[in-house]
Amino acid sequence: MARKNVFGDALRGAMKESDRGAAPSPAPRAAETPPAPAPAAEAGAGKRTAPNVRYFSQSFEEQMKRSLQDIDPARIDMSRFSDRIDPGEDLSELKESIRRNGQQVPVLVRRKADDRFEVIYGRRRILACRALERPVRGMVVELDDEDALIAQGLENAARLETSYIERALFVKQILDAGFTAVLVEKAIGVEETQVYRMRGIARDIPAEVIAAVGAAHGVGRRPWEELRKILTAEGAPKATKVVKTVRTDLSSGDRLKALIADLKSAGKPARTQPRGEREIAGGKLRARRAGKALTVRPGDGVPEAFLDHLETALPDLLQEWEQKNGA
Repeated sequence: MARKNVFGDALRGAMKESDRGAAPSPAPRAAETPPAPAPAAEAGAGKRTAPNVRYFSQSFEEQMKRSLQDIDPARIDMSRFSDRIDPGEDLSELKESIRRNGQQVPVLVRRKADDRFEVIYGRRRILACRALERPVRGMVVELDDEDALIAQGLENAARLETSYIERALFVKQILDAGFTAVLVEKAIGVEETQVYRMRGIARDIPAEVIAAVGAAHGVGRRPWEELRKILTAEGAPKATKVVKTVRTDLSSGDRLKALIADLKSAGKPARTQPRGEREIAGGKLRARRAGKALTVRPGDGVPEAFLDHLETALPDLLQEWEQKNGA
């Protein structure tokens, strides 16, 4: 049976407390059911959360425990809003945790047509359970698109260590789907001015480049802004060429730094190294080239008057060269 009111009440309560800007008291818990923290392998322990996130988690946790059911993971579809670049990456630790201890943290889904479900949060747990060929422990709720999106953002803010570019991609998906910046702020706690900056970065850096670089955990906004500036400048290389430049032997964060350095280096004009001085006419003259500059020095025994003669003859030499070369 899908649950609506209990979950919706917790969600609306979280939004009200967020609007007030105050950290609320936890919702009352059943005396016989003490709260149990989720294992670090699944929950991402130690992460700071905003008051609205804490309120949402605390007020809903007990109700969720009483309303869980086992769901065939093959009947659960992924959400169109992705908060990770690759949700299936590095699942081995999570799979081992579920294999040994069971699924400690439930997922949340909403019902679709044809007896199927759509995940609101818990995609990695669903993928792990699929791989282990075991049912997913979760709760089925009735939520509209907007509430489902807010719930996804709130829960992931509490449990996921998403990177800057993953959050930027999430923001872009939400805005491109026609939702407002106000909703984004409610869902992931990003101010409106930052919302549009994040969308610009996710929009202007080609998706294939982001995929090649990866999530770059621990890397903030500035390097991605720098990459965006390089890739939107006049004469910037095409995405296919940039992807080939990415050093796949490095970690994701180092890939980003190396890519920026390589693109900057490639964009600079090559410096002409000055040639060494060479002798002309058996050493009577010495010439040195540096770029488009030519320096001629007379050797010992060559009078200074020769330089006056050379300077006078330069127009005739240029004309002769142009006639020979059709210039």
